[in-house]
Amino acid sequence: MELTRNDTKILKGIAIMFMVMLHLFARKEVDGLYVTFPTIHGVPFVYYLGLLGDACPPIYMFVTGYAFYLIMDKAPKGMTRQNLTRIFKLYLNYWVIMAIFVPLGFLFGYGEPFTGGMARFFLDFIGWNNSYNGAWWFLRVYVIIVLASPFLIKLVKKIHPVVLLLLSGAVYFVSYLQKVKGIIQIGGEADHVLLLVALLGITQLSFFVGAVFAKYSLYSRLYAQLGSIRFKNTLCVFGICLLVVFHSIIESAIIAPINGIAFICLFLLMNKSKGIVKVLDFLGHHSTNIWLTHMFFYQTIFVELTFFPKHPVLIFLWLIALCTAVSFPIQKILKVLYKAMDKRPGVSPVQAEQAA
Repeated sequence: MELTRNDTKILKGIAIMFMVMLHLFARKEVDGLYVTFPTIHGVPFVYYLGLLGDACPPIYMFVTGYAFYLIMDKAPKGMTRQNLTRIFKLYLNYWVIMAIFVPLGFLFGYGEPFTGGMARFFLDFIGWNNSYNGAWWFLRVYVIIVLASPFLIKLVKKIHPVVLLLLSGAVYFVSYLQKVKGIIQIGGEADHVLLLVALLGITQLSFFVGAVFAKYSLYSRLYAQLGSIRFKNTLCVFGICLLVVFHSIIESAIIAPINGIAFICLFLLMNKSKGIVKVLDFLGHHSTNIWLTHMFFYQTIFVELTFFPKHPVLIFLWLIALCTAVSFPIQKILKVLYKAMDKRPGVSPVQAEQAA
């Protein structure tokens, strides 16, 4: 009962919904963008649902750590080449989206985010900055984690899991304080480097947890204990509701990895209909493009279009639909680029498929 490739894809589908939910609704002042009813003590109810969305990066990194451990455990020698191909394909995806949306920002005159000259463009082009789109911060973090994954997986293999997770948790806590409080400040570009280090420190915990789950088959053990209990789905839904309540009490994103990993365990235990699996699989397939484009819709270029429905549920579905609609032509462009890339000498169809 270990996680399959399809399981990881539907988890990516959930994670991208969490990201959209977080960015749309994790705000107490909505400035008339959407209907706030119902409210709890004057705070829109959807705000508390939106908070759970900060589990998105932990879910992504859990899945990455889980998959990379299994890959390296079976075929460690080809990992570096696969990682480089994986990163290059992600950058192609990123550059295609830049080539579409950054000119649109200039064309429609959406001000400061799309000005700054060639220096800003170059830093965004290589993924060092995310000035055009705030959600792109995850790109440089993911790339570094992927490049470092052979070393990180070796740590998982050599260090006792309790010691590893305690050390990783300590790094996470210090990194979170640095990100939020800015305890160390040097000034200039050095602060940008410090922020990147803090983001890596925050991200690594979920990666290690995912790898530990894979190493010790923890999900199989969990399923063996709880997979056949009565009213399993009802109890899991109740558990997810408790996560929302927990986060409404502790609003800080410091608990995001706890919520993310707990959600993964609860959701995977549930029996799911074919329809739900199909929808989540579809969203997982488009998750990269939704991640890289959604902020252009709700924050910069197409804000009025995004919030046109006014009701939170409709806005959420509408934004997913908009991002998915643009994802189809982007994927067609990428298919052509990937096909040309995969015809390079020395790259077999199997390697190309694994890297994708």
